[in-house]
Amino acid sequence: MIAIKFCRILRLVTQILAYAYSGFIVLYFLLRLIFWDSFWLVGFVSTFIPFIFLPILILPLLAFSIIKKRWFSIISSIACILLVSWLHLKYFSPHALRSNSSQPHIKILSLNNSWHKTSSQNLVKLIQQQQPDIICLQEIVRRHTEKAFPRLQTSYPYQIYAQSVAILSKYPILFSENLHLAGHQEIQQRAITQINQQDVVVYNIQVISPWIRPQKILPFLTVPIYDYTKRSAEIQDLVQRLQKETKPFIVVGDFNMTDQSQDYHYLRTVMQDSFQTSGLGFGFTWPHGWELSFLIKNSTSKLNYPLFRIDYIGYSKHWGSHSSKVLPTTGSDHLPVEAELIYLKSG
Repeated sequence: MIAIKFCRILRLVTQILAYAYSGFIVLYFLLRLIFWDSFWLVGFVSTFIPFIFLPILILPLLAFSIIKKRWFSIISSIACILLVSWLHLKYFSPHALRSNSSQPHIKILSLNNSWHKTSSQNLVKLIQQQQPDIICLQEIVRRHTEKAFPRLQTSYPYQIYAQSVAILSKYPILFSENLHLAGHQEIQQRAITQINQQDVVVYNIQVISPWIRPQKILPFLTVPIYDYTKRSAEIQDLVQRLQKETKPFIVVGDFNMTDQSQDYHYLRTVMQDSFQTSGLGFGFTWPHGWELSFLIKNSTSKLNYPLFRIDYIGYSKHWGSHSSKVLPTTGSDHLPVEAELIYLKSG
């Protein structure tokens, strides 16, 4: 009798959770279709895709074994097939460009050093191991410029840096300037390098990170919201700049957005994403090595597997992507990203 009662309760709870989750997914898609990131809650939920979709994979099992509703079994099975197909096409079907020796190659590396978390020794070791042609760094500190950069001077004689960002290059840098996207005080870089007699524009970018911030919606009511307005303004500024570029360009950096954000969609209208094209898997880059004590009191554990892809290497139509990958940690909470691009000549 107790076993029967327990089974009934389990079935009821499973039904409630499955229906509630399904309703949540349907509501999310409706709101995304209507508002997308203009509604902050949609933008916040989108940050956690594909994680919020993964429970769909077990819905058919629950439907057949516990819920036992034919209509729910059919719908959940269709949803599961669609999810698996989407995951396969988007994240596990790279379309790397094949190359031959006659086509110029260039290897790009990007790393957010997370200020003091990346030691000069680890930075130099990473670069010497990978031997990229151009390196774009964000959140550097004085010890990087004073200790790491001089050790790399022979291999990378062309070095420009300003406050927290730097570009190191094997190729001549003909021109460089500091940018303030959307008029904000944070610094980004734009440089023109000469690669095999071809001028190439390189952008080294770090945009403002969105965060949970309090907002007063009524005189007596303040609620936390997911605020990404400054990031969006900077992305719009960058998009407009890229639209005006006539030379081949490469855009590298920490964009503080996932590939499900509307800002990413805007950026993809003017550039290609190397990892999306030639990478395999989700390509998560952040937050690696976060201590979990803020979630679990007195915990000494660390999050050793990142959950979001926010670091990108993009390029204009003049290029194709031969390979793209996420590299092992240097101590930063961002993982380095690397891409090998092929110059197609006729963009």
